[in-house]
Parts: sequence; C-alpha cells; structure tokens
Amino acid sequence: MRVFELPAGVGPRAQGRAHGEEFAPLIREIGEIRVELCMVNGRFTRAEDVLAAATPHLPLLERWDEASFEELMGIAEGAGVSPELVVALNHYTDLRDLDPASFGAKQSPSSPEDDDECSLVFAKTAEGSLLGETWDTHASVMPYVLMMRLPEAEDVPEAWLFSITGCLGMSGMNSRGIACGINNLKSTDARVGAVWSAIVRRALRQATAEDARDVILDAPLGSGHHYFVAGPNSGYGIETSGERKALVFDNSASSYVHTNHCFDAKVGECSLVKEGSTTLSRYATLKAGIEEHAIEDWADLWRRFGSHDGYPKSICTHLAGPSNPHGVATNGAVVMDCEARELWATTGCVHYARPMLFDFDSDLPSDFEAFEA
Repeated sequence: MRVFELPAGVGPRAQGRAHGEEFAPLIREIGEIRVELCMVNGRFTRAEDVLAAATPHLPLLERWDEASFEELMGIAEGAGVSPELVVALNHYTDLRDLDPASFGAKQSPSSPEDDDECSLVFAKTAEGSLLGETWDTHASVMPYVLMMRLPEAEDVPEAWLFSITGCLGMSGMNSRGIACGINNLKSTDARVGAVWSAIVRRALRQATAEDARDVILDAPLGSGHHYFVAGPNSGYGIETSGERKALVFDNSASSYVHTNHCFDAKVGECSLVKEGSTTLSRYATLKAGIEEHAIEDWADLWRRFGSHDGYPKSICTHLAGPSNPHGVATNGAVVMDCEARELWATTGCVHYARPMLFDFDSDLPSDFEAFEA
C-alpha cells in the first residue's frame, strides 16, 4: 500500500507542495478523471464548467479553514495543476451534485451511471471503540489510494489518513484516538460549501469526539455526507445535505451501522438513493450480523467488511470491468481502534486481504502477520 509522510517543521503550504511534487503525474490523472466523472455521473456537459463551479469553493475554504486552504494550494503548486482541479479531485461527490445552471452552464439531461456505496460500522468492544469503513466508489480511483501521515505540529496532533493522491484526507485517526469516517449521501440541495475532505481534516485536529462533532455541525456544507466521529469511549453520527444537518447517533448504543441512505426524515427529503443501490441490503447484512454476534475486535470487523456473501450486493464488491472502468468497487477499507490508537488498512478488495498496521509509535507501517482471514 502506498504511504506518504508529510514533512515536519514546515507550514501547510510547504506540506502541500511536497505532496504535490511527490505525486504530480498521479494528481493530474485522478483530477482529470474526476472532472470527467462530474459529467458522466453528474449534470455537467463541459470540463471548463466543472472547474468554474470549483472556483468559488476556494475563497470559502480560505475563510473557513485557512490551514486546509494553504495545503490545497500547495498541492496545486507542487503538482503544477490549477487549484480548481485539486478542488475537483477532493470535492468530486459534492461538485457532481451541483446544478450547472446555478453557474450559468448547460445542464445534461442524462442520469448518473453509478454511485458511491460505502459501509461504516462503529462498535464498542471490551477494549474500547472501533470505527471502520469500506470505501466503495469508481474503480478507476484504486491506483491512487494511499495512507498519509501528518506530523504533530503546534496544537495539532499527529494523524494517519486514508486518502488518495492530491486529497487532504477521506477518513482517519489522530494520536489522541479521535477518528472520523464518512458515507456519501446524494443531495438535491447541493451548494458551494467547504471542501468535505477539509471538514475531515479539521475534525481530526480536535482533542475530543465532542469537539470533532461540533466542527461538523458548524461547518458550511456543500452536499450530502454522513460523518461519524469517535473517541476511545464515544461516537457520534451526523447526516447532512447541502442545507440540513441532523445528529442521528449520540453515543446511545454499543454499535451502529450506516450505509448510503438517510435515517433522518428531514435530511432524507433532500437526498436520493439511486435505483439499484445496494445500500439497504448492505445495511441489513451488517446490522443482522451484529445482532446475531457482537463485534469482538478489529479482526472480526475486518472479516465482516471482506464478506462477498450475496454478491454483487455484498459488503465487499467489484462491479467494474473493461466496458465499465468507472463501475463501483471496493477500493479499500480502514478499521481504527480509538483506545489502542492503531489503524488497519488495505487497498482494493478486502476479501481475504491481510491489512497493514499503522500506529503512532513505529516509523513505518507493517503487515499484520497474526491476522488470519
């Protein structure tokens, strides 16, 4: 699995520039793929219109989170691409939901071909809290997956992030044991908002799950997501659309499952579930499995994420092929132990995959030799 450590002792702009320089060709490639997918799976008809829609996100991000803005600008400088392309790379699902007519652009009459199908689980075990998720989206993103290590800085804890090249981070955990994960929700009220990966980053700067929860509840949203933040003994789930937010889990149970449909009726009024989505079946499978046998530890949760039962509506699935390279696939997974401050992650199929172990004490990650699929 690709691993990148941001340099210590420098500011966010220089860290972003190092990231951009390290992965310049890959950042350009995945940026262009995601601009294309804003037309394939969104309502845009021209690449230039996608980038024009990305433009107003930059000053909003600068006002809301200057550190993430500086890092994003550094990524663009290091990779030799426009900041708008980096916004599209990071904020693809939200840009895809926007109405091009709001920006004076032509709107495509076609409907999206594919959607995101992630599964998230929170569980309290005898050893502490676990938070894990599969990351299921267009299979063409798989070559760009990486784990990224953020060094400790003044008032900012060290963190590990599951991400892709050019992205600020999609899920992860900091050295205080505060974790954040997401599921996508497709909104009908999308608007210009904070780049969602920057929301994850800001949440992971916090010292408690409650502080991370409040970052998300106060954030200027762009489109729909379900965010989950966890600490060693607590967890909170928040559903959002472009304009609405709801706390749907408040640490009130020992386990929790979320896929890609809404629990809150008000947020659900502004959200769509595409016909053929596997969200309900994946939710039912995970929920029933936990009710039958509570999650024991990280390895138990990892095995459940790797299940191919009920394929193609399984937890781990792979629907892409030569004729559909952007089809939905499990591009990786991460399980985080908030008490032990350890993460296990892999790229691609989780079924029988042996994850890599990431922690805050070792210099380098390692294969977890004791894991038996």
